[in-house]
Amino acid sequence: MEKIGHFIQKVLVPIITIGTASMVAWLNYSVSKVDQDLKKQIASVDLAIKEAKDERDKINTEREFNFKIYDLVQKSIEEGNQRKQEVAKQFVIVMVDGELRKRLLGVLEAGGTPEVRKKTLRVIEKEEKFEIQQAEVFALTKQKPSFTWENWDYDVFWCETSGDEVKRQAEAIVSHLRSEGAKGRLRARELPASVNAKTGYKISGYAIRRSHNEIPQATVLEELAEEALSKNGYFVEFNQQLASSKTKWYISAFLCPQ
Repeated sequence: MEKIGHFIQKVLVPIITIGTASMVAWLNYSVSKVDQDLKKQIASVDLAIKEAKDERDKINTEREFNFKIYDLVQKSIEEGNQRKQEVAKQFVIVMVDGELRKRLLGVLEAGGTPEVRKKTLRVIEKEEKFEIQQAEVFALTKQKPSFTWENWDYDVFWCETSGDEVKRQAEAIVSHLRSEGAKGRLRARELPASVNAKTGYKISGYAIRRSHNEIPQATVLEELAEEALSKNGYFVEFNQQLASSKTKWYISAFLCPQ
């Protein structure tokens, strides 16, 4: 009995004590981990709810704003007020995108005063021409080129508001690219003021739009463009920017000095 008591006291009790402590520690760890995971899940749900609410608020605000623009256009047409129609047209050009933009411009072109109809038609025609040219860019299907810049297509835009002098600058850049051996499609194109007012454009100054993997080609364009302009007495620096739209083997330069 004495040996049994000794065994219980010296061996069994410490083992049970250690085992109990280990089990408690493991349980505490498990509970803590479950608690942390639960908190993460709750935080994720809260974030999703907040983002959904923010998006809903944004949509509601945009919808309310678009309705006000629509109402402004309709009232200006009903009143036959040319000044209000001009203001409504500018609001549409600067603040509205997408299908609603086309519809509202169409309303002004159909129901405005003769002068407003004429100006609005000019805006619509320029935007349609621009969109057709851009569709050609996105529709390109060619074999992956070797890593040389002449296989790429380049559009050099000049802003409508910048005038004929800047148009000649764009044409000089295209001419210089050709003289340097560029074989892709090269174009000097007008960027209508109404298009530049859209989200994703709003360009000012001298800029090159490119993707992450187009740095070498954009750099070649930058160097040759600055070289072409300097030969014609224009000393400018181009600013490289990330493009919002993804186009393969295509880079744009923009000339929009104020």
